Amino acid sequence: MIAQKSALSALHRLVLWLTCACMASFLLFGCGSKKYYTPEQTQGTLLFDRSFSSPIAANNRYGAMLKDGSLITRDGIIPYNAKIPKKARFLGESGGYYIFAKGCESVYLVRTSVLDEQAFGNQTCSIKEQNTACSQDELEIKTTMCALSASIKGSLLALIGSDNSMSIFDINAPTKEPKFSHKGSSVLAVNELIAAPLFLESLVVFPTLDGRLLIVSTKTFTPERNIIISSEKFFNNVIYLYGDDSRIFAATPKKLISIVSGQEFSYNESIKDALFYKGYLYVLTLDGMLAQLDHTLRPINTEKFTYAKLEGIAIANDTLYTFETHGGYVIAVGLKDFSHKVYKTQDTFGRTPPNKLNFYSNSVFYYNKYYYDFERLR
Repeated sequence: MIAQKSALSALHRLVLWLTCACMASFLLFGCGSKKYYTPEQTQGTLLFDRSFSSPIAANNRYGAMLKDGSLITRDGIIPYNAKIPKKARFLGESGGYYIFAKGCESVYLVRTSVLDEQAFGNQTCSIKEQNTACSQDELEIKTTMCALSASIKGSLLALIGSDNSMSIFDINAPTKEPKFSHKGSSVLAVNELIAAPLFLESLVVFPTLDGRLLIVSTKTFTPERNIIISSEKFFNNVIYLYGDDSRIFAATPKKLISIVSGQEFSYNESIKDALFYKGYLYVLTLDGMLAQLDHTLRPINTEKFTYAKLEGIAIANDTLYTFETHGGYVIAVGLKDFSHKVYKTQDTFGRTPPNKLNFYSNSVFYYNKYYYDFERLR
């Protein structure tokens, strides 16, 4: 009987040992199976050697705010000014104003030339007296939403709130009551790239947080069309929106559509980002592909970077640049022949930048307190 118990005990120990060995092998195999993008060769090191005094504290698709209150816009860095409201979120620049959200109580507008005197030298505010959008230095619009994105055209301000609400205000009206308001279905989670409303000639296109385009007349302030892009339950907000009076391009993380002369076209991929440039749409996908599409979303060129995690699109000197986040690479793709080069990145301390860009504009990548302008790279 004792011998039998001893044999059973030994058997139990053997089973336990085999189970542990199998689990260890599984864990080792699982960790070893993780794949990362590895370029065949690199063109050298791209050094993020330019910096500003304070790191980035908050960012969105259209701008960023530094810890010291300075701003980064698509046109560059705006040093801190006492006119920049404290404890406010920077939403972006539009229609001659820098736009801020002050909590969930109001939206605060500061005329561009107050913070940047060069604004009167460009087309936005060339003559103050003739441009009503630039006639008031500061404006505050009371809201009942936590504004996530905003656009201005003339005296009209269009907002999208975190509760998937949409509003239009006349910033010159004495009462500042909304001319239009609508609340879509509730959402639980959104992608960090939140598109801003798009003004056309007599319409405003709202990119909703639940994967739709709500098109509203700016003459009657009533909805004219509701376009469903995709119907995912999570992370289904519109992440990209561009258009004019003849075409509209819009993307969610699962689908890209174009509407051209009343016809609708679609491109079904897991989309990371998109950019319209010189007649073509450039799309990054979650599986490491860069695609060049025409206005009907027909692929013209594609390049697959196996296992790459791509983020950000900047264009300079007929070259598209994107950041590979796992390895800290910048991939440069020539727009004429779609050939590519790969650069390893470092900051001034010899470290690889963290695996996420804080902000990217037309030709610049920013992270933490460093940046690189690709206009320098020839």
